[in-house]
Amino acid sequence: MGVTLFFLLLVYAVPLGQAILEKTQGDDIVLLDLFRHVPSKARLRQFEDDLDQASYAKEVTQPRVQALLTEFGRVGNKRAVVGLHHWLYYKPGITYLGGPGFLERDAIEVRERAAVEAGDPPIHADPRPAIVAFQEALSKRGIRLILFPVPDKAMLQPLELHGRGRLSGGGLPVAHNLDWGRFVDEMRVRGVAVFDPTPALLRAEEQPRFLVQDTHWTPEWMESVAGELAAFVVKTVNLQSPASPLRFKRVPQSVESLGDVAVMLKLQEDQRIFEPQRVTIHQVQDDAGTPWEPDPKGEVLLLGDSFTNVFSMEPMGWGTSAGLGAQLAYALGRGVDVIAQNDSGAFATRVALADALRGGDDRLAGKKTVIWEFASRELSVGDWKPIDWSAVRDEGAR
Repeated sequence: MGVTLFFLLLVYAVPLGQAILEKTQGDDIVLLDLFRHVPSKARLRQFEDDLDQASYAKEVTQPRVQALLTEFGRVGNKRAVVGLHHWLYYKPGITYLGGPGFLERDAIEVRERAAVEAGDPPIHADPRPAIVAFQEALSKRGIRLILFPVPDKAMLQPLELHGRGRLSGGGLPVAHNLDWGRFVDEMRVRGVAVFDPTPALLRAEEQPRFLVQDTHWTPEWMESVAGELAAFVVKTVNLQSPASPLRFKRVPQSVESLGDVAVMLKLQEDQRIFEPQRVTIHQVQDDAGTPWEPDPKGEVLLLGDSFTNVFSMEPMGWGTSAGLGAQLAYALGRGVDVIAQNDSGAFATRVALADALRGGDDRLAGKKTVIWEFASRELSVGDWKPIDWSAVRDEGAR
């Protein structure tokens, strides 16, 4: 009898304690939401999410339990994977690399069916129709599309993830998703230029290309890639020679931040497992010392996600005016326009561009090329929503 009472007390203590705390603090009692509406799949999911967000027990215990699991067992969570020597990885990137080919019909159907069964809006898992439609819309304006899927951290820092393999001798070949080669071939057949800065081999003497506890690249590798991208643009697109080339300078600055994957672990604020990483960025400035800003009149439009924003968007914690757009402008010696939004690289910037066009803001005016940068993992996990490009008029009709 005593064991039964103890068990019941244990079962009911958490929800009752949650309700009491919510009442004393003047908050709505989340538990009562269960009885306020007719149950449905969507409402039950929302109730679970609300209860999860409001849980005081979780707020107290999760960071402490996670710290123990991470420090002594290298255990992450559903978003973060703990590698060797405190290296951290974003799980969707590992899914992209080690999962099925992202063009496989079965894989596409499984992802689309899973979204429907979960009660989410339907998704478009195949990236090809969206990319080809964008290419065709830009072609009406005589604009060349350059696709730039950024290689994933798991591809270029594999030993820090699992420790298997060696970088000695001739180097370690870089792993790709099974369908990467097929995808690139199909895109080029359709007239889409693909820029891929992935090295053929990983060598022991090379510096890391990614931040230790962050999803993003180091400033050194990003600057190197920006130079390669500039050369690719010049080779691929017939840019006009500027009447007076812009003169930029790069000013070194030291910045320090805790990586975004470390934040995803939701540890206590005073945790000591992961220390902030200090790096040197190079802020791009004009001759007067004014930090670089996007140029709406530039012939190059960069659509990007957080790989574009890092080192340029102050809230990300890695400095300003030193990201991909700024470094590309520096390498080209000309203005570059930018539309960038963190996350959802498969559709977010296309939506932003289409909305601007429909609203009368012609962000494609004077453009010779659109560089579409997104994390390569989006090819496996992104939602490639179709966009209405009817606002893009033919060049001859302008």
